[in-house]
Amino acid sequence: MASQSLLFAFDLSSFEPQLELAKIAISELKITNPEKRTSNVYGEWLSPKNSHLLNEKLQPLCKLITDICGEIWRDVFSQGQGEFGDDFYIWQCWAISYGNGGYAASHNHFPAFFAAVLYLEADDTSAPIVFGNSTEYRSFPNALYIFPGALQHEVPVNTGKRVVIAMNILKRNPV
Repeated sequence: MASQSLLFAFDLSSFEPQLELAKIAISELKITNPEKRTSNVYGEWLSPKNSHLLNEKLQPLCKLITDICGEIWRDVFSQGQGEFGDDFYIWQCWAISYGNGGYAASHNHFPAFFAAVLYLEADDTSAPIVFGNSTEYRSFPNALYIFPGALQHEVPVNTGKRVVIAMNILKRNPV
């Protein structure tokens, strides 16, 4: 785990079953929800924000990410005091295919406690995620970034393949 300014980075390559199910879920969601959506994200395709409820194949990935949030809370915020892993839950979950020319305007995920971005597909030319207009984190397959929901970020114009799952995560017991 790497952290900078409360941003946590993980490589989920060893969680192949959850990643493969998520890829299947995205393929199915593209069929069942093909319509163009508008938001601060300008890409080839954007799934509904309740995709984790529309396709159960996203549930193992959601569980993995909420477990990671629980570990972050325990190890970083509560100094190992107590077990809070089950306090986190996915409020919103959606997938985005960017393609050439896709981007995301500067935004944050407030009031989410944490936001998460997982790269299912990314090549060497895909755009990074940029936090606070200056700190770039490159996109690569299976990279997971978890950060406070209020942290401002954007995606510059993309030139390669970039498929992500984004999540807004809430905490049942905020203290």
